[in-house]
Amino acid sequence: MQITYQEIDNGILKKIANKYGKIVKNHIHTEKDSYSLAALCNNIPVGFISTYTRNLDAPIGEERDAYIDIIDVDEDYQRMGIATALVARTEEWAKQAGLLQIRGWSSQDKVKAIPMWRNLGYGLCPAKIWIEWCKEVVDGYYVVKQLNSCNPYPNITKLIKEDLQDISPKSIQQLRLIRAKSGVYVYKCLYDGIPAVAKYLEEEGDRREILNYRILAQHDIPTIKTYALGKASFIMDDISISEDWRLGIAEDLNDVDVARSLAHWYFAFHENGTAVSELDTLYFEYDSITVGNLMMLIQKFPEGKEVFEFILAHYDMLHELIYKPSFTLTYNDFYWTNFIVRKDKSAAKMFDYNLLGKGYRFSDFRNVCGSMSSEAKTAFIDEYNRLYIEKHGHARMETEKLEQSIDDVASELFSLIVAFTEHEDNPNWDKDAKNGALNGNLLSKAKGLFL
Repeated sequence: MQITYQEIDNGILKKIANKYGKIVKNHIHTEKDSYSLAALCNNIPVGFISTYTRNLDAPIGEERDAYIDIIDVDEDYQRMGIATALVARTEEWAKQAGLLQIRGWSSQDKVKAIPMWRNLGYGLCPAKIWIEWCKEVVDGYYVVKQLNSCNPYPNITKLIKEDLQDISPKSIQQLRLIRAKSGVYVYKCLYDGIPAVAKYLEEEGDRREILNYRILAQHDIPTIKTYALGKASFIMDDISISEDWRLGIAEDLNDVDVARSLAHWYFAFHENGTAVSELDTLYFEYDSITVGNLMMLIQKFPEGKEVFEFILAHYDMLHELIYKPSFTLTYNDFYWTNFIVRKDKSAAKMFDYNLLGKGYRFSDFRNVCGSMSSEAKTAFIDEYNRLYIEKHGHARMETEKLEQSIDDVASELFSLIVAFTEHEDNPNWDKDAKNGALNGNLLSKAKGLFL
């Protein structure tokens, strides 16, 4: 009997749903910053674990840990080390993400698991919790284990101090890692005795975020306060201890007041962004739509050959259209984890500018509104349009119509190029764009744009 382990994709998720039911399926996470793993025997799930990352509550709201939402192993496959392997592999994922700890909760009847948790170094604490689906208070216990020491990357903290020593004579002390992923390291610290957050960018390409902070400051675009900007690292305000601001939460995507405040930030961002002298040199997502990359899509995604060949036949027209609208700054990475909100909701602003670049206003509208509830989306668009008409005396309907018609095609091509260059190991990455290339939607949009 051979047990294999595989991250849960849509195919495995369907098998889990068929075998274990809808309630179990609803506890399997495949969203950003989550990790779900299945144990398979003859390609059939016999165990699984699903973990997601979440912010802790105030006053340590910027701290994030890994929470095991569900773990189970079929009775016939217990006492074979499968649960231990699932937990160990999940711990490794959480460590690589730089998370301080990993937690979970188990009902009191799962007493057989207690020796495993103890052997793996977890602390146990009795606790009652409310189970929503069965409307009951259930006895059980929390488990928790610290994964990373306060300074698991001493070389990185040394580099931060060296990078900033010529920028400012102020001391950086008590650096404590709160996140590490893909060469980006984020620390809590004291900067000249003031609570702050330090960020180190290992890769040269990621360091454009530092330039972006400078650009935004020069053009009066609101950002989180920065104390020092080096070549590879910077120090910024610690929002988790602010009296006036808080970090964004998922519920903000349904809040019309927050949506209106975000509209004010995006309006200032776009208006002032048109005057940025460095605009021509900034990152532009659609620069990746080249003849070479379209040929690559035909090779790696032959099922979409018809639409890619049609676009190649009209490539000169597409290239001309992509660069026809006026550019401004674009954020490109909207999500609730990337903004802060005044506690009275009177203002909001984005941060984390690694993907900031140039592009169309509509592209940002699509990113923002695609994550919001219908009510919040309407509030955002209405407020943005009100601000635009108030300043310019007219709406931007024709301009936006042009941007949208180009973006409808270019955004899906960009997603497909990223899927087959940066996310080849994740076959479900941007499934919608892949489906659009297969079901004729992308071809229909392209024909509407070119013909």
